[in-house]
Amino acid sequence: MDVTIFEYLLALAETGSLTGAAKKFFISPSALSQRLSREEQELNCILFQRKGGRFIPTKEGEIYLKYAREALQVRDDTYLQLKRLVSGRPSLRIVSSHQLFQEAAGRILPKLQALFPESRFDLFPADSPSVRQYLLNDLADMGLLCLMSSGDSLLDQIVLGTDQLTAVIPTALLGPEESPSSLKGSQDLPFVLVNDASPFRSMENELLREAHIYPGTIYEVENFLVARDLMRAGSGITLLPASMADSDSSCQILPLDAARKYYRILAWPKYRPLSPEGEAARRLITEELSGSYGF
Repeated sequence: MDVTIFEYLLALAETGSLTGAAKKFFISPSALSQRLSREEQELNCILFQRKGGRFIPTKEGEIYLKYAREALQVRDDTYLQLKRLVSGRPSLRIVSSHQLFQEAAGRILPKLQALFPESRFDLFPADSPSVRQYLLNDLADMGLLCLMSSGDSLLDQIVLGTDQLTAVIPTALLGPEESPSSLKGSQDLPFVLVNDASPFRSMENELLREAHIYPGTIYEVENFLVARDLMRAGSGITLLPASMADSDSSCQILPLDAARKYYRILAWPKYRPLSPEGEAARRLITEELSGSYGF
Protein backbone atom coordinates (compact mmCIF):
# COMPACT_ATOMS: atom_id res chain seq x y z
CA MET A 1 0.00 0.00 0.00
CA ASP A 2 2.05 2.96 -1.29
CA VAL A 3 0.87 6.12 0.44
CA THR A 4 4.29 7.72 0.87
CA ILE A 5 3.20 10.89 -0.93
CA PHE A 6 0.63 11.42 1.80
CA GLU A 7 3.34 11.11 4.45
CA TYR A 8 5.58 13.53 2.54
CA LEU A 9 2.94 16.23 2.19
CA LEU A 10 1.69 15.88 5.76
CA ALA A 11 5.28 16.40 6.90
CA LEU A 12 5.52 19.44 4.61
CA ALA A 13 2.39 20.90 6.20
CA GLU A 14 3.79 20.19 9.66
CA THR A 15 7.24 21.69 9.09
CA GLY A 16 6.39 24.33 6.47
CA SER A 17 9.74 23.57 4.87
CA LEU A 18 10.89 21.36 1.99
CA THR A 19 14.20 20.85 3.76
CA GLY A 20 12.61 19.93 7.09
CA ALA A 21 10.07 17.54 5.56
CA ALA A 22 12.64 15.89 3.26
CA LYS A 23 15.01 15.34 6.17
CA LYS A 24 12.42 13.18 7.94
CA PHE A 25 12.42 10.71 5.04
CA PHE A 26 16.09 10.91 4.06
CA ILE A 27 15.36 12.34 0.62
CA SER A 28 16.50 15.58 -1.00
CA PRO A 29 14.37 18.75 -0.96
CA SER A 30 14.41 18.77 -4.76
CA ALA A 31 13.00 15.21 -4.87
CA LEU A 32 10.17 16.25 -2.53
CA SER A 33 9.52 19.37 -4.65
CA GLN A 34 9.22 17.18 -7.74
CA ARG A 35 6.77 14.82 -6.00
CA LEU A 36 4.65 17.80 -4.94
CA SER A 37 4.63 19.20 -8.49
CA ARG A 38 3.58 15.85 -9.98
CA GLU A 39 0.77 15.50 -7.45
CA GLU A 40 -0.50 19.02 -8.18
CA GLN A 41 -0.36 18.38 -11.95
CA GLU A 42 -2.27 15.14 -11.59
CA LEU A 43 -4.95 16.78 -9.43
CA ASN A 44 -4.95 19.99 -11.48
CA CYS A 45 -4.87 22.19 -8.40
CA ILE A 46 -2.40 23.94 -6.11
CA LEU A 47 -1.94 22.19 -2.76
CA PHE A 48 0.62 24.53 -1.14
CA GLN A 49 1.56 28.18 -1.48
CA ARG A 50 4.58 30.06 -0.16
CA LYS A 51 3.93 32.64 2.57
CA GLY A 52 6.69 34.25 4.56
CA GLY A 53 9.13 31.56 3.52
CA ARG A 54 6.83 28.70 4.60
CA PHE A 55 4.74 26.23 2.64
CA ILE A 56 1.10 26.71 3.66
CA PRO A 57 -1.71 24.38 2.51
CA THR A 58 -4.31 25.99 0.28
CA LYS A 59 -8.02 25.32 0.71
CA GLU A 60 -7.64 22.42 -1.71
CA GLY A 61 -4.54 21.33 0.16
CA GLU A 62 -6.44 21.19 3.46
CA ILE A 63 -9.03 18.88 1.89
CA TYR A 64 -6.25 16.73 0.42
CA LEU A 65 -4.45 16.47 3.78
CA LYS A 66 -7.65 15.58 5.61
CA TYR A 67 -8.19 12.51 3.46
CA ALA A 68 -4.46 11.75 3.43
CA ARG A 69 -4.63 11.36 7.23
CA GLU A 70 -7.62 9.07 6.91
CA ALA A 71 -5.88 6.97 4.25
CA LEU A 72 -2.83 6.56 6.49
CA GLN A 73 -5.07 5.51 9.38
CA VAL A 74 -6.73 2.91 7.14
CA ARG A 75 -3.27 1.61 6.21
CA ASP A 76 -2.17 1.42 9.84
CA ASP A 77 -5.39 -0.33 10.91
CA THR A 78 -5.10 -2.79 8.03
CA TYR A 79 -1.53 -3.70 8.89
CA LEU A 80 -2.42 -4.03 12.57
CA GLN A 81 -5.29 -6.43 11.91
CA LEU A 82 -3.18 -8.50 9.51
CA LYS A 83 -0.35 -8.65 12.04
CA ARG A 84 -2.75 -9.87 14.71
CA LEU A 85 -4.13 -12.56 12.42
CA VAL A 86 -0.67 -13.78 11.48
CA SER A 87 0.76 -13.67 15.00
CA GLY A 88 -2.34 -15.06 16.71
CA ARG A 89 -1.85 -12.47 19.45
CA PRO A 90 -5.08 -11.33 21.15
CA SER A 91 -6.32 -7.84 20.41
CA LEU A 92 -6.47 -7.07 24.13
CA ARG A 93 -5.03 -8.96 27.09
CA ILE A 94 -6.55 -8.08 30.47
CA VAL A 95 -5.29 -9.57 33.71
CA SER A 96 -7.49 -9.12 36.78
CA SER A 97 -7.20 -9.55 40.51
CA HIS A 98 -9.45 -12.32 41.80
CA GLN A 99 -11.71 -9.79 43.52
CA LEU A 100 -12.62 -8.14 40.20
CA PHE A 101 -12.36 -11.12 37.86
CA GLN A 102 -15.99 -12.21 37.81
CA GLU A 103 -17.24 -8.63 37.44
CA ALA A 104 -14.94 -8.13 34.45
CA ALA A 105 -15.90 -11.46 32.90
CA GLY A 106 -19.62 -10.91 33.29
CA ARG A 107 -19.97 -7.17 32.63
CA ILE A 108 -17.04 -6.10 30.46
CA LEU A 109 -16.03 -8.91 28.09
CA PRO A 110 -19.47 -9.44 26.48
CA LYS A 111 -19.78 -5.73 25.69
CA LEU A 112 -16.25 -5.55 24.29
CA GLN A 113 -16.89 -8.54 22.06
CA ALA A 114 -20.10 -6.94 20.80
CA LEU A 115 -18.21 -3.74 19.94
CA PHE A 116 -15.34 -5.60 18.24
CA PRO A 117 -16.73 -8.92 16.91
CA GLU A 118 -13.55 -9.62 14.91
CA SER A 119 -11.19 -9.03 17.83
CA ARG A 120 -9.93 -11.47 20.39
CA PHE A 121 -10.01 -10.71 24.11
CA ASP A 122 -8.14 -12.62 26.79
CA LEU A 123 -9.00 -12.22 30.49
CA PHE A 124 -7.15 -14.18 33.15
CA PRO A 125 -6.88 -13.93 36.95
CA ALA A 126 -3.85 -13.27 39.16
CA ASP A 127 -3.08 -11.70 42.50
CA SER A 128 -2.52 -7.94 42.36
CA PRO A 129 1.31 -7.95 42.68
CA SER A 130 1.43 -10.38 39.76
CA VAL A 131 -0.97 -8.19 37.76
CA ARG A 132 1.52 -5.33 38.05
CA GLN A 133 4.38 -7.53 36.85
CA TYR A 134 2.32 -8.74 33.88
CA LEU A 135 1.82 -5.12 32.83
CA LEU A 136 5.44 -4.06 33.27
CA ASN A 137 6.75 -7.08 31.37
CA ASP A 138 4.42 -6.65 28.36
CA LEU A 139 2.45 -9.80 29.21
CA ALA A 140 -0.84 -7.89 29.46
CA ASP A 141 -2.28 -4.67 28.05
CA MET A 142 -4.51 -3.71 30.97
CA GLY A 143 -4.87 -4.79 34.58
CA LEU A 144 -7.42 -4.66 37.38
CA LEU A 145 -5.74 -4.46 40.78
CA CYS A 146 -6.73 -4.22 44.42
CA LEU A 147 -4.04 -2.40 46.41
CA MET A 148 -3.55 -0.63 49.73
CA SER A 149 -2.11 2.46 47.97
CA SER A 150 -2.97 4.01 44.62
CA GLY A 151 0.30 5.49 43.34
CA ASP A 152 2.56 3.88 40.72
CA SER A 153 5.07 5.90 38.68
CA LEU A 154 5.31 3.25 35.94
CA LEU A 155 1.60 2.81 35.26
CA ASP A 156 -1.27 5.01 34.16
CA GLN A 157 -4.09 4.42 36.62
CA ILE A 158 -7.74 5.12 37.23
CA VAL A 159 -9.03 4.59 40.78
CA LEU A 160 -12.40 2.88 40.34
CA GLY A 161 -13.32 3.12 44.03
CA THR A 162 -12.61 1.45 47.34
CA ASP A 163 -13.47 -1.87 48.95
CA GLN A 164 -12.99 -3.43 52.38
CA LEU A 165 -13.13 -6.85 53.98
CA THR A 166 -16.17 -8.11 55.86
CA ALA A 167 -16.87 -11.36 57.70
CA VAL A 168 -19.26 -13.89 56.18
CA ILE A 169 -20.51 -16.88 58.14
CA PRO A 170 -22.36 -19.84 56.58
CA THR A 171 -25.72 -20.50 58.21
CA ALA A 172 -24.75 -24.20 58.34
CA LEU A 173 -22.41 -23.31 61.23
CA LEU A 174 -25.13 -21.52 63.21
CA GLY A 175 -27.57 -23.04 65.63
CA PRO A 176 -31.32 -22.82 64.97
CA GLU A 177 -31.75 -19.73 67.16
CA GLU A 178 -28.43 -18.08 66.39
CA SER A 179 -28.30 -14.80 64.49
CA PRO A 180 -25.01 -13.10 65.46
CA SER A 181 -24.40 -9.44 64.75
CA SER A 182 -20.62 -9.66 65.14
CA LEU A 183 -17.77 -12.16 65.25
CA LYS A 184 -17.94 -12.44 69.04
CA GLY A 185 -18.53 -16.00 70.10
CA SER A 186 -17.03 -17.48 66.92
CA GLN A 187 -13.69 -18.31 68.53
CA ASP A 188 -14.23 -22.05 68.24
CA LEU A 189 -15.53 -22.06 64.66
CA PRO A 190 -13.24 -22.82 61.68
CA PHE A 191 -12.06 -19.97 59.45
CA VAL A 192 -11.21 -19.92 55.73
CA LEU A 193 -8.40 -17.41 55.08
CA VAL A 194 -6.15 -16.63 52.12
CA ASN A 195 -2.64 -18.00 52.45
CA ASP A 196 0.48 -16.04 53.40
CA ALA A 197 1.37 -15.43 49.74
CA SER A 198 -1.59 -13.05 49.46
CA PRO A 199 -1.04 -9.41 50.49
CA PHE A 200 -4.47 -9.57 52.14
CA ARG A 201 -3.52 -12.23 54.69
CA SER A 202 -1.84 -9.66 56.95
CA MET A 203 -5.01 -7.55 56.79
CA GLU A 204 -7.12 -10.58 57.74
CA ASN A 205 -4.85 -11.37 60.69
CA GLU A 206 -5.00 -7.77 61.90
CA LEU A 207 -8.79 -7.64 61.67
CA LEU A 208 -9.16 -10.88 63.62
CA ARG A 209 -6.77 -9.66 66.34
CA GLU A 210 -8.70 -6.42 66.70
CA ALA A 211 -11.90 -8.45 67.07
CA HIS A 212 -10.10 -10.62 69.69
CA ILE A 213 -10.53 -13.72 67.55
CA TYR A 214 -7.77 -16.35 67.49
CA PRO A 215 -9.11 -19.24 65.40
CA GLY A 216 -8.21 -22.77 66.39
CA THR A 217 -8.87 -24.17 62.92
CA ILE A 218 -7.82 -22.34 59.74
CA TYR A 219 -8.21 -23.53 56.16
CA GLU A 220 -5.81 -21.66 53.88
CA VAL A 221 -6.76 -21.02 50.25
CA GLU A 222 -5.14 -19.34 47.26
CA ASN A 223 -7.62 -16.49 46.73
CA PHE A 224 -10.97 -15.00 47.69
CA LEU A 225 -12.88 -16.88 44.99
CA VAL A 226 -11.91 -20.22 46.57
CA ALA A 227 -12.58 -18.80 50.06
CA ARG A 228 -16.11 -17.85 49.03
CA ASP A 229 -16.81 -21.29 47.56
CA LEU A 230 -15.61 -23.06 50.71
CA MET A 231 -17.64 -20.72 52.91
CA ARG A 232 -20.77 -21.43 50.86
CA ALA A 233 -20.08 -25.15 51.32
CA GLY A 234 -20.14 -24.60 55.09
CA SER A 235 -16.41 -25.12 55.68
CA GLY A 236 -15.92 -22.03 57.83
CA ILE A 237 -16.23 -18.29 58.35
CA THR A 238 -14.31 -16.22 55.83
CA LEU A 239 -13.31 -12.60 55.29
CA LEU A 240 -14.39 -11.41 51.87
CA PRO A 241 -14.27 -8.11 49.99
CA ALA A 242 -17.59 -6.35 50.49
CA SER A 243 -18.11 -6.38 46.71
CA MET A 244 -18.05 -10.21 46.79
CA ALA A 245 -20.12 -10.73 49.94
CA ASP A 246 -23.73 -11.51 49.02
CA SER A 247 -26.06 -12.21 51.90
CA ASP A 248 -28.61 -14.96 51.23
CA SER A 249 -30.16 -17.94 53.00
CA SER A 250 -26.83 -19.81 52.95
CA CYS A 251 -24.78 -17.17 54.77
CA GLN A 252 -24.87 -14.06 56.89
CA ILE A 253 -22.69 -10.94 56.62
CA LEU A 254 -21.03 -9.66 59.80
CA PRO A 255 -19.54 -6.19 59.27
CA LEU A 256 -16.14 -5.43 60.78
CA ASP A 257 -15.97 -2.07 62.52
CA ALA A 258 -12.19 -1.89 62.14
CA ALA A 259 -12.13 -2.82 58.46
CA ARG A 260 -9.46 -1.09 56.36
CA LYS A 261 -10.32 0.28 52.94
CA TYR A 262 -8.22 -0.49 49.89
CA TYR A 263 -8.33 0.68 46.26
CA ARG A 264 -9.84 -0.91 43.15
CA ILE A 265 -7.64 0.24 40.27
CA LEU A 266 -7.54 0.02 36.47
CA ALA A 267 -3.97 0.32 35.15
CA TRP A 268 -1.94 0.08 31.94
CA PRO A 269 1.72 0.80 31.03
CA LYS A 270 2.57 4.46 30.55
CA TYR A 271 4.93 3.82 27.66
CA ARG A 272 2.36 2.03 25.45
CA PRO A 273 -0.73 3.83 24.08
CA LEU A 274 -4.01 1.98 24.27
CA SER A 275 -5.43 0.35 21.15
CA PRO A 276 -9.02 1.10 20.05
CA GLU A 277 -10.07 -2.02 21.96
CA GLY A 278 -8.12 -0.79 24.98
CA GLU A 279 -9.79 2.62 24.88
CA ALA A 280 -13.20 0.97 24.71
CA ALA A 281 -12.26 -1.30 27.62
CA ARG A 282 -11.07 1.70 29.66
CA ARG A 283 -14.39 3.47 29.08
CA LEU A 284 -16.51 0.39 29.84
CA ILE A 285 -14.56 -0.55 32.97
CA THR A 286 -14.76 3.02 34.28
CA GLU A 287 -18.51 3.10 33.67
CA GLU A 288 -19.34 -0.41 34.86
CA LEU A 289 -16.94 -1.11 37.74
CA SER A 290 -16.60 2.28 39.44
CA GLY A 291 -17.97 2.54 42.96
CA SER A 292 -17.02 2.06 46.58
CA TYR A 293 -18.07 -0.85 48.75
CA GLY A 294 -18.43 -1.17 52.50
CA PHE A 295 -20.94 -1.54 55.31
